[in-house]
Amino acid sequence: MENPYAAPEAELKEFESGERPRSPKVIGSISMLISIVSLLMMIVTLIALSSGLAEVVSEMKASGLDGPLMYISVGLGLISSIWLLFIGFKLFRYRDIGRRHFKIYMIFQAISSVLTMGYQYFKLPNYSDATEILLPGVISTVVILLIMVWLLSILNKPVVRASLT
Repeated sequence: MENPYAAPEAELKEFESGERPRSPKVIGSISMLISIVSLLMMIVTLIALSSGLAEVVSEMKASGLDGPLMYISVGLGLISSIWLLFIGFKLFRYRDIGRRHFKIYMIFQAISSVLTMGYQYFKLPNYSDATEILLPGVISTVVILLIMVWLLSILNKPVVRASLT
């Protein structure tokens, strides 16, 4: 007679070569979700700029983005969002091109963030406190880039790379 109070025994399974790791699909899903939210935010910002909404325009000018640079910044945001959506779809479908584009995207984001913040720093009005305006952007950029490096390290694991076609 079996002890009804005994712990159940787990069924241990060996990793089968036919199984694919789930990490590309999860990273692809997260990328698609983030890109869709970012795309919607950029579209709303573009509509607000085009309609001349004073609050949005004054906020961007106060942060050092004025004139055509406001539209360039929003345009780059739109392109980045569409690119991240492409990466997410490719990773979701286990395509290696998604991993390769993820690396390029990460480098692009780092360079564009540094250039944008550098420009903002030199264009801030004299009455503005640079630390107050730029520090949240610097912190969020560093956190996002660290997360992207971590996700890229997951995508570059040999098991995961072997699962991508």
